[in-house]
Amino acid sequence: MSVDDDFRLITGFKEFYPHQRETIEYLSNGKSVVLRAPTGSGKSEAVVLPFLTNMNKTLPSQMLYSLPVRTLVDDLSSRFAKYSNVKWLSVAGHHGKRIETPLFYPPIIVTTIDQTVGAYVCTPLSLSLRHGNIPAGAVSSALLVFDEVHTFDPERALQSALILARHSNRLNLPFVFMSATMPDSFIKKLEGIIDFEKVDADEKDIPIRKNRDVLVYWEGRKLTSKNVMEKYNTSKGKTIVVCNTVSKAQEIYRELKGKVDCELVLLHSRFLEEDRNEKEEKLKEIFKKGSERIGILVSTQVIEVGLDISCDTMLTELSPIDSLIQRAGRCARWGGKGRLYVYDVEKPNPYRKDLVDETRKKIKEIDGRKLSWEAEKALVNDILGEYVGEWLNIENTARILNTLAQAAFEGNRKLTEDAVRETFSCEISIHDDPSTLENAYGLKKIKVHAGVLRKFFKDSEPIVWKLVDNNIISDESPIIIPRKISSAEEILPYGFYIIHPNYISYDKHNGLLFEPRGESFECMGRGERRAPEYEYKRETWVEHSMRTLEVFESIFLPRYKFAIDKFAKAWKVEFSEFLEELNLVMLLHDIGKLNKEWQKKVGWQEGEEPLAHSGEGSIEGLPSHAPISAYALSRIFYKWGTEIGQAFYFALAHHHSVRASKMSKYRLIDNWESYLRQLSISNVYVEGIHSRGEGKLFGKFPELINHEKLYHTYTFISRLLRLSDRTATGGGEDAVLRYENWHGNV
Repeated sequence: MSVDDDFRLITGFKEFYPHQRETIEYLSNGKSVVLRAPTGSGKSEAVVLPFLTNMNKTLPSQMLYSLPVRTLVDDLSSRFAKYSNVKWLSVAGHHGKRIETPLFYPPIIVTTIDQTVGAYVCTPLSLSLRHGNIPAGAVSSALLVFDEVHTFDPERALQSALILARHSNRLNLPFVFMSATMPDSFIKKLEGIIDFEKVDADEKDIPIRKNRDVLVYWEGRKLTSKNVMEKYNTSKGKTIVVCNTVSKAQEIYRELKGKVDCELVLLHSRFLEEDRNEKEEKLKEIFKKGSERIGILVSTQVIEVGLDISCDTMLTELSPIDSLIQRAGRCARWGGKGRLYVYDVEKPNPYRKDLVDETRKKIKEIDGRKLSWEAEKALVNDILGEYVGEWLNIENTARILNTLAQAAFEGNRKLTEDAVRETFSCEISIHDDPSTLENAYGLKKIKVHAGVLRKFFKDSEPIVWKLVDNNIISDESPIIIPRKISSAEEILPYGFYIIHPNYISYDKHNGLLFEPRGESFECMGRGERRAPEYEYKRETWVEHSMRTLEVFESIFLPRYKFAIDKFAKAWKVEFSEFLEELNLVMLLHDIGKLNKEWQKKVGWQEGEEPLAHSGEGSIEGLPSHAPISAYALSRIFYKWGTEIGQAFYFALAHHHSVRASKMSKYRLIDNWESYLRQLSISNVYVEGIHSRGEGKLFGKFPELINHEKLYHTYTFISRLLRLSDRTATGGGEDAVLRYENWHGNV
C-alpha cells in the first residue's frame, strides 16, 4: 500500500499538502523533524501517519505527543483515536484532570508538557513517586512530539523540551518540534544544537489559509465596551473581545450585559472547572464552523490555545506579537474575511514591556494590511528574533537542566513545575469556617495570581485562612489544618487560601469577584482517589522468575525491540548481548528474596521451595529485597564498564521504589545456586553473584540525568523490568493509580 493510500485510509482526507508529504518521508526514515506550518495545515496528521505505519520498524513503538494545555489534549486524543482504529491501536489522553495512563502504557499518548517533563525526571504529576521510573522509561524510548512550541515558556518549558529532544537525539531516537510561528533565528540556533530536518509549509498550498483575508487595524486607544458596541453594530457578526486581565474582561462584560441583541459570554481563568467547561461547550456551538448563531465572547488570553472557534470581528488589547498572532488565529479561522482591531494599553501587565513596545511599533506599521502567514512570520522574526540568543544561552539551559536534575534527585514536584512555567498562582476557595470541615482541601478552588491576592488583602483586610501542615501528631488529627493569616507577606505561590464570603463572591456568569458578599463553596469530600490493588497469590521463587521472563519475551520484547536495538547500539554492544543482560535481569530481579531473613519472614521452612509471594498479604518487617538483588548481581553488571553497569544496577535496585537507598545485611539461603540452575543460569553468572553482603547506604537517587545515555538506559530498563514483573504478578496499570495522600500532593 502506498503512502497516499495509507493517508486516505487512516485520515479520511483525499490528498495531503507538500509539507505533510515531506514530514512523512523524513519520519518514515527515522529522521527528526522541525515543522513550521500555520494553524489548520494538518501538522498532527503528518506525524501520526508515519508513526502508525512505521512503529517498531524505523520509529519507536510509542509516540508521546506533548501539548501546552488540556483542551488540546482532549481534542487531539479523540482525533487520534479515530485514526489509530485502523491499526487497532489504543490512544490515551492524559493530564491532571484526566488520568488515563499514569504508567504511560498505550502506543499513543497525548498529554501536556508538564506531564511529560515530570515523567522524564521520575517525578510524575499523576502517580506516586515510588513508581516514577516506569513512565520515565516511556519518555526515554518514545518518539517525542512537541506541538504548539511557540506557546511554551521560552525560558522554561521550551528549554525542558529541548533538553529531552537533545537527549533522545543523542541516542538516535527521533523527535518532532511543531509550531505555527518560530523565528528563523531560533531554527538556525537549533541547527547548532541537535540534528533534524527542517520543513516549512507554504500558505498557498493550504486552501483555508489561501482564502483567508484578515485585515489588521491599529486603534491607538484604550479598549472599552463602547468600542465593542460600535464594531458589533457595524458588523452584526460573530465578535470576540480579548483583554489582557481578568478584571478588564469582567468590566467590559458587565457593561455590555443587557445592551446587546445577541448571546454574550464571558470566559477567563477564574471560573470553577464545571462552569468553564459549560461555557466552552456553549462557545463551540456559537463560534464553531458552519454555525449561524451570533454572539459576543469577552475573554482573556485563555482563548489563545485550545479552543477551535472563529469570529468575523476581533477586538484585542495589545500584547506581544506571538500572543497577538495566537489571538488572531481565532479570526476567520476557516477562511473568508475577518477584521482584527488592536487597542493600546497603558500598562503592559502581565507581559514584558519591551515585547509590548516592539509589537506596538510593528502593528502601527502594518495598519490596514492583510495579516497573512508570511506577514506573521516576518513580524515574529523582526520582534522575537533578537531574543533567541537570550532564550537559548548556555546559562539558561544549564539552569533548567540543574532544575530537572534536582527535581529527579529530590522527587520534588514543585521543581518539576518550575522547569515548565514560572508559576505565581495560588489556589483560593470561599468558606465561612473551614475549621468545621473534615478536609478543607476538598473545597472547590480557583487559581489566582498571588500578587492579586496580596493586593486584595492589603486593600480589604479580609479574613483569610491558609492550609498548613498539622504539627500535632495524632492518628485522629487531620494532616492539614486552616490557620488564619495576618499579613499579605504570608500569601505565596502554590499555597491554598480560604477567604470568608463576607469579602469575596462568585457567580457562574462573572466568575470570581473580589466583592462581598458571596456564599461558601461546596466541599467535594476527601478528594482521595484509590486504585484497586491486586492480590499476591502464593508463588515459588522459580515460578515467578520464569513467568517474569516469559512476560518480557512474549509482550515487551516484541513491543520494544526497536528501542532495545537503539540502546544496544548506543553502548556499542551487540543486540544479543544487551538482550542477554535484560533476560538475566528478568530472571534474577528477585534474587534478593532468597535472603534467609526474607524467606523466614514469609513463612518459608528449610527444605521447602523458596517463595516469591506468600499469598498472605502485607507482612510487617520484610527487608527490602531490590537493593540486595542489585548488589548481588553488581559484578555481572559492571563487566561492560562503570556507566552501563550503573544503569542496570540502579534499575534493579529501584524496581520497587525509585529512590531506595539502603541495603540490609543479607545472606542467601543454602543451595541458592540450585534454584538458579533450574532457571538455566550459566555457571559464569552464578560464580559472579555476591551470596552475602553487609548492610550499607548506597546514596539516594543518583544524579544520572546529567549523563543522558546512562539516564535513558536506567529508566528504560526500569520500565521493562517493572512492567514485566507487574504483569507476571497479575497487576495491571490501574494497580498503581493512587495519590501520595488524600490532601492533593499529586
